[in-house]
Amino acid sequence: MDRAIPNRHSAFDLDALREAFKKSARENDIGPSDWAEQARLFIEQATQGESSEDRVRQNTRQ
Repeated sequence: MDRAIPNRHSAFDLDALREAFKKSARENDIGPSDWAEQARLFIEQATQGESSEDRVRQNTRQ
């Protein structure tokens, strides 16, 4: 589903991205002092040119 307002994300989208980032941080041993920069890069990569459903599907794969 395309959104009427670009760059607007639902609470479900943001929760899925947050959980995916936490998993990535654990798996890649990223410490809290590096979270801000890594989160910026993670979101940038995760949201680049994809629909909301694609982002959630990609970032919640187990």
